[in-house]
Amino acid sequence: MTRVSLPERIGRYRILAKLGEGGMGVVYAAADERLGRSIALKVIGGTMRDEDARKRFWREARLAASVSHPNVCAIHEVGEEDGELFIVMELLEGEALSSRLARGGVAAAEGVRIALGILAALDALHARGLVHRDVKPANVFLTPHGVKLVDFGIARSVTAGDAGGDEQTQLTQAGDVVGTPHYMSPEQLRGEPVDARSDLFATGAVIFEMIAGRRAFEGRTKIDVLHATLHDMPPLLLGSALTEAVGRVVLRALAKNPDERPRTASAMAHDLDQAMRDPGAQTATAPMPSVATRLIVLPFRILRPDPDTDFLAFSLADAIASSLAGLGSLVVRSSLAAARFADSPDLKRIAVEADVDLVLAGTLLRAGAQIRVQCQLTEAAAGSLLWSHTAQVPLTDVFQLEEELGRRIVESIARPLTAREHREVRRDAPASALAYEHFLRANQIGLSVNAVEGPRTQLPIARDLYIRSLEEDPGFAPAWARLGRCYRLLAKTGEEPARNFELAEAAFRRALELNPDLPSTHHLYAALECDRGRAIDALERLVTRAAVFPNDPELFVGLVQACRYSGLLEESLAAHERATRLDPHAMTSVALTLWLRGDNERALQAAAGNVLVRTTILSSMGREDEASAAVPAPSPEMQPLTALFWTSFRAALDGSADHGRAAAEQRLALVQDPEARFHGARHLARMGEGQRAFDELSLLVDSSFLCPDFLERDPWLESVRRLDDFPGLLARMRSRVTEAGERFAAAGGRGVLGPPGTT
Repeated sequence: MTRVSLPERIGRYRILAKLGEGGMGVVYAAADERLGRSIALKVIGGTMRDEDARKRFWREARLAASVSHPNVCAIHEVGEEDGELFIVMELLEGEALSSRLARGGVAAAEGVRIALGILAALDALHARGLVHRDVKPANVFLTPHGVKLVDFGIARSVTAGDAGGDEQTQLTQAGDVVGTPHYMSPEQLRGEPVDARSDLFATGAVIFEMIAGRRAFEGRTKIDVLHATLHDMPPLLLGSALTEAVGRVVLRALAKNPDERPRTASAMAHDLDQAMRDPGAQTATAPMPSVATRLIVLPFRILRPDPDTDFLAFSLADAIASSLAGLGSLVVRSSLAAARFADSPDLKRIAVEADVDLVLAGTLLRAGAQIRVQCQLTEAAAGSLLWSHTAQVPLTDVFQLEEELGRRIVESIARPLTAREHREVRRDAPASALAYEHFLRANQIGLSVNAVEGPRTQLPIARDLYIRSLEEDPGFAPAWARLGRCYRLLAKTGEEPARNFELAEAAFRRALELNPDLPSTHHLYAALECDRGRAIDALERLVTRAAVFPNDPELFVGLVQACRYSGLLEESLAAHERATRLDPHAMTSVALTLWLRGDNERALQAAAGNVLVRTTILSSMGREDEASAAVPAPSPEMQPLTALFWTSFRAALDGSADHGRAAAEQRLALVQDPEARFHGARHLARMGEGQRAFDELSLLVDSSFLCPDFLERDPWLESVRRLDDFPGLLARMRSRVTEAGERFAAAGGRGVLGPPGTT
């Protein structure tokens, strides 16, 4: 093999060794004998014959050499030897970030520290009118003294083509594509002029790779990478409070539109610095970073209406989504969120509004005793078809169809399942086709009804169908969980509350006995625990579950309520932020949390569309005329408990105490939910029944509805605050809040949500 000899000298520098070679030239270690120091010397590949390009190179070289910053590799000289341009730089000790990442990702805190060094260097370059245009791990050097950014701006100017003599430095001309595909911004890929925000895009891609251990935009070929960069959203970064805070900064930096990115490197650095200052950033119990693909399963479109099979449109899609909800590599949008897009063919709209990567959509057509299904899995933002599937199965084999579609989706995400996930996707198969049919029919009816609105007559129908499903298969855990939900909602509407709450308790416990990891059970059962005065127990269980399943938005929806009941309002807000980050359409009760916290304006915004909550908030703000005007008129369709609430609330507003007291007492006799009882006590206090309200609030201490700060300031509770025993009530409540906080922390809540005040 012929050995290529090194040049003995380039300019006045003695060449010692070859350090590397790339598309832009060769880098040598050399000795500056005049000054007695070691340097790195890069020879720019090719000969520059274009005079305008040569002038631009020298102009930009002078700018680059004038940058003096601890995070920028210093340029000592730019010269020319036999028609070849060269750059003399400081010789760095350490390793490139690319070499470090070849051994695996870095911890989030270390990744942020490296990123802050990159951004500090970019800030200095941008201030001099330079844009790097090739920020990537190979150009980030980790030295014993900190980060150094190398190989910037001027190395690319030799390819810029004719630029004219404009004094304003423009580093990339239209049509000039330079950079490294995995880190190039969309505008770079399109050959458009770039500015500092293109470097921020690349920095976001580098941060993602450091923390996730994989690139933000991947593909089998360069074309795939370019397509992903132009059209696809990067996966979510999940894990610790710090990882997710950094993930939010990264998502902004990776916006396709430069106007949606941070405006400057220093602005992006500020956001990362704030994430690092978060008290939860260094929590020892932080889960490992992970990435997840966001999926929405749209209701199937019925090609020809048929009363015997139409229920599959919603319920089959819901079943597919539910079966995938426990997978760590997926974040699955709720069926109610998917229903919003049932009639929309616009995948780009769905990608943006539902914030998803993948869409499963399809059609159903009955053909005699069989059902014909056609469906497609599509990359939402790009509209690219990943696969299509056509099947014609007997109506008795619908579960096998659901299983097949779930399996194909799992294969499409191209990430291996854990042993637990393998068990979960094969679990909970019904013992008979009839059991599954009853279950799906019940879901179509029951999931459209909640405790406040919806046809009450539907709940008993759904309940009876779940019971029939369980008669066919008593070991079918999902049917037990959904039956528990039905019983709970029946209790909350005032139908035999004591009996239905007990039946709900038994159903949820049976579901958990059969499958302790069933995704839907935990947040549904937590709502029942809060209703029955066991919010702190619910809090502990949800935190434990969320540590194992960190991308299940429904767990965090449940934590919003459980934390609020337990008096942990900052944690409740953190749970809301996590839930809506996982699913922007997640429906949480955060408006009530903000109200108890005293953040009334934000509470009103969050309560848009919920008249009951909005009027309650307005009453605390002294806007009682607005609250009174918003109270709905009685109607036959109004649920009895809702009608009693409005009667007592209007009486509290208007001062018609006699009629209002009776309604409030009647409602208190029917409800167990501590939050509902709290509102009843508040109405009584406003009507002058301070002692009666005090007695009710005292009971709530043991029922884990804790709001000591609110009790001290709510104007409607003035009659309670005048009582001699009020300080003792506050002290007991505060003690219980402390207990709740300790149990939250002991369960690992700081690692799941971060400490108070992190949102």
